[in-house]
Amino acid sequence: MGYFNLSNDTNTLATRSTPQEMPVWEQIILYLVVVLGIILSSAVAKARAGQVIELSLNWPLVAVGAFIALVIFPAVWTAIGARADSPLLVRMGIAAQNGTFWSVLMTAAEKAVTPATTP
Repeated sequence: MGYFNLSNDTNTLATRSTPQEMPVWEQIILYLVVVLGIILSSAVAKARAGQVIELSLNWPLVAVGAFIALVIFPAVWTAIGARADSPLLVRMGIAAQNGTFWSVLMTAAEKAVTPATTP
């Protein structure tokens, strides 16, 4: 459970004398905001392509969003040095941004593990 606990401040860039514990209900809200961001990422992609934005809720996308939120978000949270004692709105912004642009992270990860081909 330690990996999924966003209150784990052992790897944060900020230093403080007493680390703050984030309540479980706030962590659940952050995970839900990541999922919402993932669902909205299709609208962002369509807007960037100049297409008409249609928001529809399909359950496979929600399932993928939930999985991605559980796998990626704790690692990103720790890597950026996010603070558990920041205002909830700030933390929700970080979560929404992570969800909306998760495909950018996946593309970067794919490029990192894919061997370069020479033409």
